[in-house]
Amino acid sequence: MAKIALKIPGREQIEFDYELDASGNIQSSKLTGVGDHNFLIHLQEYRKKIKGRLQDLPLPAGRSTAELLIAEAVLKARGEWKPTFTDEEICHCRGVPLAVVDAAIVCGAHTSEKVSAWTSASTACGTCRPDVEDHLRFRLRSGN
Repeated sequence: MAKIALKIPGREQIEFDYELDASGNIQSSKLTGVGDHNFLIHLQEYRKKIKGRLQDLPLPAGRSTAELLIAEAVLKARGEWKPTFTDEEICHCRGVPLAVVDAAIVCGAHTSEKVSAWTSASTACGTCRPDVEDHLRFRLRSGN
């Protein structure tokens, strides 16, 4: 059984356990999580879609925390999770880790201005703004 575990520190988390046959069909799966009522409802609804080939699983269409984390888990399970920015630190002036910017996006900072306000990334010299904006586009696109 393979497992994808995703966690926003101090907030939501999901675990996607799955087993595939030789043809890539899902033989068994388990999608669990910790979060508020709406988060858990999204997980419950998505569980109904987990069948057939892993490569054919639909990605959630929305931008809620649950939908973005489910999309990440499915893309990672498929081997298709390829962020455009992968360095540990995205903003060197402010010392902001990529994980902090990513968590802000997943939790609702869906514009570069909100990402900056929530994390202070790209509020000094601005050199990292293109990387922040690229990661923002990548993250929001993965859920659509």
